Amino acid sequence: MVIKQLEITTKTTKYHFPLDRYYYTQDPGHIWFKPVQNKYFEVGYDDFGQQQGPILHIRTRASGKEYPQGKAFGTVETNKFIGPQRLPLTAILIETNKSVLEKPGLINENPYFHWVVRIQPTKFEDEINSPDIIAIGDKTKLREYIISEVERYEDSVT
Repeated sequence: MVIKQLEITTKTTKYHFPLDRYYYTQDPGHIWFKPVQNKYFEVGYDDFGQQQGPILHIRTRASGKEYPQGKAFGTVETNKFIGPQRLPLTAILIETNKSVLEKPGLINENPYFHWVVRIQPTKFEDEINSPDIIAIGDKTKLREYIISEVERYEDSVT
């Protein structure tokens, strides 16, 4: 099965964004989430986020608890950034990917295969249309978001 994707190329980098998932843009953003068998969602980092530096360490909150949309479900540390990982939806954190906690660099190898947490949304219908969520397959909104993020990043390093 071939997954359609959006590809954005800058002067120095090529970014890939599969269109089979949602993207969460609340700052610091760069979180994807994807439904799995209509049971739960896997949550991970998009290609732009993982290319900002090697991921050195990830911490997550306790499983089995409900956290609100936008709340940090953990932190991520790269050689350039230490900051929150935000939940795209109000949800119960049901599982943490132990492989990624033990070897965070897996995300740099393949950000769309290596999820960080699995969640069970509790307010999906109320929150899925949030302006901070890019819907599955919305190439236009995803392109606008990534281009603005690339410009913001390039402005910050020049």
